[in-house]
Amino acid sequence: MTRRLAAVVGALGALAGALGALAGAIDGSAATGGITSAETAAPSTGPAVRGTLGTLPPVFASSAVLMDARTGATLFAQNADVRRPPASTTKILTAILVLERLRLDEMVSVSPRAAAQRSGSSIGLEAGERWRVEDLLRALLLASANDAAVALAEAAAGSVERFAALMNETARRIGATSSAFVVPHGLYHPQHLTTARDLATITRYALRHPVFASLVRQQTFIWRRHGTVPRVVVNRNRLLWRLPGANGVKTGWIRQSGPCLVASAARGGWQLIAVVLDSPDLFGDGVRLLEYGFAHFRLVRVAARDTVLVRRPVPGAAQALAAAVPEDVFAVLPRSAALRWEGRLRAALAAPIPRGAPVGELIVYADDRVVARAPVVAAEAVAAQSLWRSVVLWMRGLMGRAPRPPRSRVGLRRSAPRSPFIRPEQRRGHGPRCCLGRDAPRCDHGGGRIVGRRAWSRNDSTARERTAGSLASAGASAGSSA
Repeated sequence: MTRRLAAVVGALGALAGALGALAGAIDGSAATGGITSAETAAPSTGPAVRGTLGTLPPVFASSAVLMDARTGATLFAQNADVRRPPASTTKILTAILVLERLRLDEMVSVSPRAAAQRSGSSIGLEAGERWRVEDLLRALLLASANDAAVALAEAAAGSVERFAALMNETARRIGATSSAFVVPHGLYHPQHLTTARDLATITRYALRHPVFASLVRQQTFIWRRHGTVPRVVVNRNRLLWRLPGANGVKTGWIRQSGPCLVASAARGGWQLIAVVLDSPDLFGDGVRLLEYGFAHFRLVRVAARDTVLVRRPVPGAAQALAAAVPEDVFAVLPRSAALRWEGRLRAALAAPIPRGAPVGELIVYADDRVVARAPVVAAEAVAAQSLWRSVVLWMRGLMGRAPRPPRSRVGLRRSAPRSPFIRPEQRRGHGPRCCLGRDAPRCDHGGGRIVGRRAWSRNDSTARERTAGSLASAGASAGSSA
């Protein structure tokens, strides 16, 4: 009976998901699946590789996005650029700013303003207490403590207002340009707004910090206060127990925002970020988005760092230009898509070119759609051609002659394969080679006498005179014998 009931519930859930996706398609707010390059596409640009409605996961959130943590490519978007209150997901940006400005072992004094911040979640800080930054960060990210957010903001910037200015400055710098931050904790303020795409961009930036990444993957920690019993604080992100590979990052809720979640997971060295805002099925939406990404896409390393991709002659250069990428280039593709790339060098390139100078662009295609771009630089310095060499090439161009290859210094003295100064009656036995050095004893046309020799040297006229003299001597000896 229990199994039948579970099967019925599962079928109803699948049906509800399909109806939700279909309703979204009808009212114009349906999700789009595919790839949008974060480096090349504006937020309003559609996906580079579209999915079909049958492959998209049912997502019930008002706004959602799925992003690759390495490249920033968007794999799924649903109202991703609509501004909404972010609730406690704000604390992702708060934490990374604190990590960039304070040491983990630094002590923070709790101000009366921080101690008075008891609305919503709090850890119970008291005015005048001193806590390590590391302890307050755990309270901020795992317990979602609003009083810890105020204490850390004041320690990092001097005041909450100055810290909010830093939040906005950092958000614009990393590409989260649709957001406006007023408070460090995420409690409601009418001007404190962000988007699902901006939250994914901020999380992608924060996860690059190893301390932040280690904090948000912790399931529990022990809060120790002097004179009280230590208590275990449990991370509110249930995906850390529910989804294989889940490794962060933050939940949030206020009445004006609804349930919010920023989640991440890594499998096989590939990490994805899912953002779900105002969802009635918060963790279900997060799981479906992440599973969709791992099932339908793949991460590919297109080019390795410093690997030469293109070689091209450059006017006025002594050697050809070797172009390479300064960093490894990755791209996210649908599993069924064909990958190709091309390197484009600038048309106006002239020597000298220093090593590392930008010279072009690498473009990556999936099914003939651009999914990634990367700069191409000079792998080695290209020196300018000497004036004398330029003059020689110019004169040969005027005369219609191709440049002569450099003459090798190896083997300047070698025997001729056939001497034109030996008469036909003398070409017996082994020919002229038998009359040179080690082959002379085997000669059968002159009794072992050397009758002809030509030494190849830089002066061919001297060689001809030496050969002619040898032949004349040999002729005279033959005549006297007769």
